Amino acid sequence: MFLPKLSGKILLFSLVLILAIAGCSGEEAAPDPGETGEPAEAEGPARDTLIIALGRDFYYGPEDRTYLHGSTNVWESLVYLDDNLNAIPWLAENFYASEDGITWYFELREGIEFHDGSVMDAENVRDNLLRLSKHPGTSQPYSELVDVRATGPLTVEVELAVPMPAFPEMISYFPSAIFSSAVLSDETGGLLAPIATGPYVFENYGNDEIALKAFSNYWAGKPEVETVIFKHVPDENTRVSALLAGEVDALADVGVVLPEQVPLLAGNPEIEILTVDVLTSIFMHYQVQNAPFDRSEIRRAVAMLLDRDQIVELMLDGFGTPAGGFITPLANFWVNPAAAPVYDPVRAAEAVEGSLQGSGEIKILVNSNWARRWPVLSIAQYLQTELAKVGLNAVINSLEMGAYNDAVKTGDYHITFTPWTGSDPDDFFRTWILSTGSFNNSRGLLYNNASADELIARAASEMNRDERRRIYFELQELVAAEAPISPIYHDMTVYAVREYVQNFRMDFNFRPNLHVVTLK
Repeated sequence: MFLPKLSGKILLFSLVLILAIAGCSGEEAAPDPGETGEPAEAEGPARDTLIIALGRDFYYGPEDRTYLHGSTNVWESLVYLDDNLNAIPWLAENFYASEDGITWYFELREGIEFHDGSVMDAENVRDNLLRLSKHPGTSQPYSELVDVRATGPLTVEVELAVPMPAFPEMISYFPSAIFSSAVLSDETGGLLAPIATGPYVFENYGNDEIALKAFSNYWAGKPEVETVIFKHVPDENTRVSALLAGEVDALADVGVVLPEQVPLLAGNPEIEILTVDVLTSIFMHYQVQNAPFDRSEIRRAVAMLLDRDQIVELMLDGFGTPAGGFITPLANFWVNPAAAPVYDPVRAAEAVEGSLQGSGEIKILVNSNWARRWPVLSIAQYLQTELAKVGLNAVINSLEMGAYNDAVKTGDYHITFTPWTGSDPDDFFRTWILSTGSFNNSRGLLYNNASADELIARAASEMNRDERRRIYFELQELVAAEAPISPIYHDMTVYAVREYVQNFRMDFNFRPNLHVVTLK
């Protein structure tokens, strides 16, 4: 466990919070679901239910590509990522590419049973991949898909229009989630129910709670904990209060524990605080067609107003890493240091001095839902102050999720902040920078650069890893110069469990492996 030094500001906040709470009640091995270590010997009455509180709802519903979030452990994917963010087998026990990189072959594990008793085979996987390739939530990794074929009982071929050396990484986790053929919906591209292969079976959803039961026929053995409940608790103080009171057993998700809440939890000997570096980063981005941010020099100048070291130290109390580039430092091979954001308020002032007369108010948009999990409102207020110093009048508009999504989609903002989770650079650039990229359009950046599009296409199909890296380095420098988006920090998730919850750990995707968890 790593706990950065706690600031006096945060200790003071924790005293206030105490009073508030007192007044209210490849061929590597698959991710091994059975790797537990030595569980502690049980004491007292047996526990058979684990209640996990979250700051968001893991229930997505039948029109979604996976129905539930992957952290529920209900479904599994063909492949996952190892600690070096390389694809490794999961439901596929092996995979490899043709010599020309056009076709990927996936060899499936034998005898994998779904929650409804049916057995996974190549035709089932083919149907899942075709469904996912057409679903708007997952279509981007399949942008070059030509065909998916079941060429044997347990063999699937994926044919692409161009070589895609990172295809397994691109479809790891959500984009290759596998469900029973009985629940695949041709009508919506979603699912009739989340009947899958994971260690837990979906029971029901209601009152902001997802109830799960252990799957007796799970391919790696039945889990120890019989019942798991994921409870959506949007208020950050209520979540902490519930853990302290023993009403929930764990707080576990990205952004679920705020840095200022750590001292309060750390003072309780019955609670274990854990941290993990995750693939989530916080970005600032612009609506690049709204003046004055239709000019790259103004976008660069505003990005230089943010002292990222101070943001991490003061607003996160060290629970994070100041952004060193667009790509997560967990994928350090792809990070170009030359594209790192720069803090230089003097140069920023020089860049905008005298050039923005009559530009009007700058609209800074904040998602209030995200503000309960990350300090995006504090960052917006900090930026507002810095903008005033260079003669720009900024107003902050805080909106709930639905209204926020409408505002960014219609371009009704100048600057906003977004958390984003990803590993491979192709994922980031195809999503945010490609002119047809999903977030580039749905988040209203509307950035369009033919040179960037060409570099993205070249890098995605380049089979030589070093050359691919060189192209991504060039692309990062181009995007840093154009500055439609600027990284602020890379997240470190703080989560917490009561002391009787054993072997509970989250990974870089903030997914807990519930199969190995025991209750003492």
